[in-house]
Amino acid sequence: MILGEIGYRDRFLLTAIGDSVHVAARLQDLTKDFGCQLMVSHIVAATAGIDMAAFPEREVRVRGREAPLAVRIVGGMEELVA
Repeated sequence: MILGEIGYRDRFLLTAIGDSVHVAARLQDLTKDFGCQLMVSHIVAATAGIDMAAFPEREVRVRGREAPLAVRIVGGMEELVA
């Protein structure tokens, strides 16, 4: 990820670009499709040391990536829990 200011003279914006920003934006969009509050990838949960085993697991397709991404669904997915 690259984080920096973009702009000219006194008009600057802080912005972030990169694969992690892309994936985060796509997961945010997918929360609407799944009707949930949050989607957490296994990679993020493991890096943060958070046990997400209590939440339903799904594989989702992320636009711009070939392989599906394993995620945990938080909130609003009671109908998918077996």
